[in-house]
Amino acid sequence: MVKTSFISASVTLFPSLIPAKLFGKGQNDNRKIFVSTDFVNGGGKVTIRNEELNTIRISAHDEGGGGWSKIWWHFMVEGINLKDEIILELELGAGANNQLFFSYDQKNWGLTNSGNIKTIDGKDFIVVKHIIRGEKTWFSYDLPYTPEHINAILAEKVKTYPDIETLDFCKTKKGRQVSAFLLKNTGPDSDFKYGIWLQARAHAFESGSSWVLHELMCWLMSNTTEAKALRRISQIIILPIVDVDSVVEGRTGKNQKPHDHNRGWDKEPSFWPEMTESKLQLVQWAKNGKMDLFIDFHGPGNSSHPYFIVPLAKDLSSAKQGQNRFKFFQSLDAKPFNEMDKLTQSMTRFYFSGRGEIKGKENAVKWVNENTTDNVVSLTLEVNMGTPLSTQSGYRAEAIKLGEAISTYFVNNYHQK
Repeated sequence: MVKTSFISASVTLFPSLIPAKLFGKGQNDNRKIFVSTDFVNGGGKVTIRNEELNTIRISAHDEGGGGWSKIWWHFMVEGINLKDEIILELELGAGANNQLFFSYDQKNWGLTNSGNIKTIDGKDFIVVKHIIRGEKTWFSYDLPYTPEHINAILAEKVKTYPDIETLDFCKTKKGRQVSAFLLKNTGPDSDFKYGIWLQARAHAFESGSSWVLHELMCWLMSNTTEAKALRRISQIIILPIVDVDSVVEGRTGKNQKPHDHNRGWDKEPSFWPEMTESKLQLVQWAKNGKMDLFIDFHGPGNSSHPYFIVPLAKDLSSAKQGQNRFKFFQSLDAKPFNEMDKLTQSMTRFYFSGRGEIKGKENAVKWVNENTTDNVVSLTLEVNMGTPLSTQSGYRAEAIKLGEAISTYFVNNYHQK
């Protein structure tokens, strides 16, 4: 088992125990197995299919239409004897992994053994068998990351840093707080040369993207030579979770109606408050000539390496954007993807893949390219979720490699204004 060494928030909301054959509040019977999704980030449909064999069936939360709209699940089970085997039947679908994250304390997370695809009652499932080692066990699609992580770890840590401001960025449609952090330049001048915008979790199920950005922020606050040099010349804004409502409610987020948080960026006014506030601030940064790097962290990527999805050169707003992007990829030693590279896995070898514009799917990267500065490097990063390397330590290694490259790029003046 690979442990992440994650220290959970003291305010973690532990699930209420719901006795049910099919999870649903208010049901009650005499079964010994209890399952629940009634906690922050809990989601999906959980069915106790065979109590004698400890068999549980899982169907991901569906925003509507299946496919990539149907990904996230996260639940707790109690009532299985220690050292007994549990059988998990995960409905096969887009993004389904054959190893599942599990925890006995919501602090340390590991990956189960690999499952096998089986056809049961005419439907395909990934069947995973796991030996229970605790009174309660949590299972999740990927390593969970919620606003509680932000409040209990990042917000507490930055209190000791005078050059970091915790922002009340905006309120969601449902009144929840969207948190952001502003790392102000620490150089001798009050002004800063470069503006860097980093955000994650426009799609709620992509929890690995929040972990990479979380670890990148920790690196940016460190005393390493590269981090300090970058802080002296730049101002950096970090949004660890964009779609807070979907994360808290345990929803997939992607393809939600009327559009998700990475679509509809061309629409005025924006449907989502998070998008409205982001666009206002991005435009202001651009007016000041300080919008130089924008990275939108996503997942699940694939089972090989982290990679960037980039607009084709012909779709960029200026030649300078393309030149700067080329120099940034050189700083990171990022390579174009090919089929051979996809056969191996790593967290620190970065790749990129061009993608043409898709009408009706105007996203954040496209909007930033067209509405900020003619020198901006605007990128989507797909972190590689769902692999044996996709633990907190793996995400940390990915973040540090990225942070060092960002520092190299700006500190050595590779960026053309």
